[in-house]
Amino acid sequence: MAPSDHYTVQMVPSDHPYCRHVLPPDRPPVYALRPDPPVPGAPAGQWWPPRALDADWLRENVPDVLHVHFGFDSYTPEQLQQVVYVLRAAGSALVVTVHDLHNPHFTDRSRHLAQLDVLIPAADEVLTLTRPAAAEILARWDRAATVVPHPHIVPLDRIPARAADRPGRRRARWAGPGSAAADREIVIGVNAKDLRANVDPFSALPGVAGAVRRLRGRGVAARVRVDVREDPQDAEALGRLRAECAAYGFDLWEHGRLGDDALHADLRSLDVTVLPYAFGTHSGWLEMCRDLGVPVAVPDLGCFAGQATSPAIETFAPGDAAALADAVLALLDRRDAIRPADRSARRAQREAVAAEHERLYARALAAARSRQTVGA
Repeated sequence: MAPSDHYTVQMVPSDHPYCRHVLPPDRPPVYALRPDPPVPGAPAGQWWPPRALDADWLRENVPDVLHVHFGFDSYTPEQLQQVVYVLRAAGSALVVTVHDLHNPHFTDRSRHLAQLDVLIPAADEVLTLTRPAAAEILARWDRAATVVPHPHIVPLDRIPARAADRPGRRRARWAGPGSAAADREIVIGVNAKDLRANVDPFSALPGVAGAVRRLRGRGVAARVRVDVREDPQDAEALGRLRAECAAYGFDLWEHGRLGDDALHADLRSLDVTVLPYAFGTHSGWLEMCRDLGVPVAVPDLGCFAGQATSPAIETFAPGDAAALADAVLALLDRRDAIRPADRSARRAQREAVAAEHERLYARALAAARSRQTVGA
């Protein structure tokens, strides 16, 4: 299929930061992108549960390419198989980006894997974000996935344009144990989000407590700020978090949903942020911190470490308090070298990501139409 040919793409969803940022930054895509269909009974702008994966709706509104990112957890494997049948009958292509090999909202991954057992074998093109994820996809489903890196999360116009505009993190100065007190207080953040299934702040608290003790031993003032949504998924866990933060002497900030500007400003105020994942695959939050130049300590599990080799990222063994303390101190020690993302680099990456999507869509649609011709 020639790149100039016009075709329709239905992303699932369309209105999501990741999905918006795989579009070209400065030109229209070569395809017509359809918006998310309205969800009956849901507020305007809510895309979930995605109607585009309802086989009856899809049969009447079939696109040339259906690109599944998120939201298929609302449908059973049998319902997803019906989606495949609709696409096959119409000669349309299925493209799947595997963001999650373990859905972060569910401890039991069996249903998620059963859904992927339908989508991945049926897909005309499979994409994922990291080489480790691609290796698991190949091992489990015998499909070669195209690795397309995670694009920026922070809007390009809010990422500094020049290196001179990208200051390093302020750092407390020390010369080792017994040195003079730091010129400012170090703030270590632990992000508990809404206490969804894959977030375990409790495992991180001993490690950050150890980091604080070691910093204070160097004469550096430090404190820990744990933040959590005031309306978490697990109210019982919130009660426990309050008690444990009080026992450690940590600040606990319970807050509502933050707008982007407030969230970015808060993250920039931290010297290090700890992402206390218990399981998972990739992280948009980690990518946002990279954009903002916020040092991140993340467990060495899933494919988080595969997202980047940035000096602003350190991994640690889950549940290993000493390793977490080491990671926090390593990030602080090189904080002067850590910068926010470069706008031109992120723009160039997005242009490449968008071009790769256009290439893969064209190839997927050519394969789908060829399959329909052979079956005619």
